[in-house]
Amino acid sequence: MPYGIYLSASGAHVQNHRLEVLSNNLANINTPGFKPSMAIVQARHNKAIEDGEVSAGSGTIADIGGGAKIQPTQTVFDRGPLEATGNKTDFAINDENSFFVVKRGEDQYLTRAGGFVFNSNGILTNTNGDEVMSVDGNPIQIDPTQRFEVHNDGTIQQGGGSISLMLARPESLGDLARSGDNLFKPLAEVQQVPLRERSLVSGHLEKSAVNPTTAMMELIEATRAYESNLRLIQHQDQAYGNLIGRMLKE
Repeated sequence: MPYGIYLSASGAHVQNHRLEVLSNNLANINTPGFKPSMAIVQARHNKAIEDGEVSAGSGTIADIGGGAKIQPTQTVFDRGPLEATGNKTDFAINDENSFFVVKRGEDQYLTRAGGFVFNSNGILTNTNGDEVMSVDGNPIQIDPTQRFEVHNDGTIQQGGGSISLMLARPESLGDLARSGDNLFKPLAEVQQVPLRERSLVSGHLEKSAVNPTTAMMELIEATRAYESNLRLIQHQDQAYGNLIGRMLKE
């Protein structure tokens, strides 16, 4: 493949990846607790340098560069705005580093989406039916036929007993991997947030952290860059075709 077409194809591939990431962000603009992804793009060396045939900075044509490459997508853990819902079992966390803990099957996950509801068995679940964990490591369960009270600190009282939602905090936000359904799988040990350090608001949800204006502008920019690379491929292909045609005529 001619080198110019290779560079343009590399650019188109990168911009297509950006479009996929940005489109997913915009699709979750109304998803409570959603954290947007950020596409990471890095300039790459010429193939000869990557293969070890030439050293970088040699002053040869290999220093022209090899286009761009995609790095692993990163999650932006900015806190979204809070919105009052009037549902007392909705919770929002007032810091950027703490997460609710839910259980799906035998695995536990972290999430910022605090839209919870008691099912018919009195078990507190999220919108996907995952059980919400308490500070003692068990699912939160009440008698659904009896009155209960919810407090801003994440404590649920019924009768003479009370139970609190578990909040966990990873050592680093980089230790969290996306697992779908607005959940994160911790790749390292997490610490339970002490009750005195918790900051919760009942009757509220944390909205998506996606900035719609910024995301739309980035989507338009990536679309135009993608189209530009496609046009470059077409122009170069046409130029090479014309050149070959002239050489054959001669």
